[in-house]
Amino acid sequence: MMKSNSPKTPTLSSPVFTLKTRNRSLQITREGAGFIILIFAVGLGAIYTGNNLLYLVLSMCLSFLVVSGILSELALDKISVRSSLPPSVYAGDPFSIRISVANDKKYFSSYSLQITMMPNEASRLEGTTGIYLFHMPPESVREKILIVKAIRRGLLRIKGFQISTSFPFGFFCKTKFLPMADEVIVFPLIQPVKLPFLSDPSAEGQGILRHQGGEIVALREYNEGDPVNAVHWKSSAKTGNLRVKEFLAGGDQSFTLFLNLHDPQTNRQVADSILEKRVSEAASLAYNLIRRGDEVSLKTEDHIQIPFGNTEPHLERIMRFLALAGLKEAD
Repeated sequence: MMKSNSPKTPTLSSPVFTLKTRNRSLQITREGAGFIILIFAVGLGAIYTGNNLLYLVLSMCLSFLVVSGILSELALDKISVRSSLPPSVYAGDPFSIRISVANDKKYFSSYSLQITMMPNEASRLEGTTGIYLFHMPPESVREKILIVKAIRRGLLRIKGFQISTSFPFGFFCKTKFLPMADEVIVFPLIQPVKLPFLSDPSAEGQGILRHQGGEIVALREYNEGDPVNAVHWKSSAKTGNLRVKEFLAGGDQSFTLFLNLHDPQTNRQVADSILEKRVSEAASLAYNLIRRGDEVSLKTEDHIQIPFGNTEPHLERIMRFLALAGLKEAD
């Protein structure tokens, strides 16, 4: 888990009772529950004894509840939140989310605001997914940057934020839900891999085929599994034996990555663990080969092929395809 150097935000007491509506929720804290019990006790005492002093205490306690509701509602009123995401990220790599909070009230400040992502989005991230603002003056804007990691690949959508406050007395925690629409493509996890120089098919039906080499440095005898287009036909005709070309290793070669997402026997998609391993391996090879200067193509068993290329836009095209490959839902 990622460690954060930011100061710890205040934590609220465990709620005793929660009331939810469409875009709001109200939680009674343990302190609030104790205060309500005290109100009932004072009220019963006032009724049975007829003591005017107890009636005064009861009215004061009830006024605390009214004031608490008004001030907490005022704290959440006209608060807007916006997020800014990078265009793409890699799973397991830290990235930043810029959070902008604005208090659009003209005369009143807001206090003790806890702003967090919706639980569904926060569960896909490691790191700090919320901020705490003690004071927001009227007509002010605060910006914070969250450093997080995406746990898995796919489409990460931020559908909204929730703003909570226990201001002013901590008896209640009122939460307001702010819907929004922001998303980012999370590319597969990039792991260290051994870069291929020759055709190297795997036992699972995946493999890397060297399609075309660069500078020829030697000729050797043909071995089973060598690509046909690597055969040096003139030399083979002279010697009577098939001979293949050896190319300069690295930086001027072409590779096709074969991605197989289905079991050939059952024709069903492979298990999630195998799927993620294959996708991560293909992404890691594509990333490192293109960084080395090689041209890379991607092909699947569904006859989907991304042609050769070695530019940054080409790498992003491959990563976008792999980010959503085999996922039942694009989120």
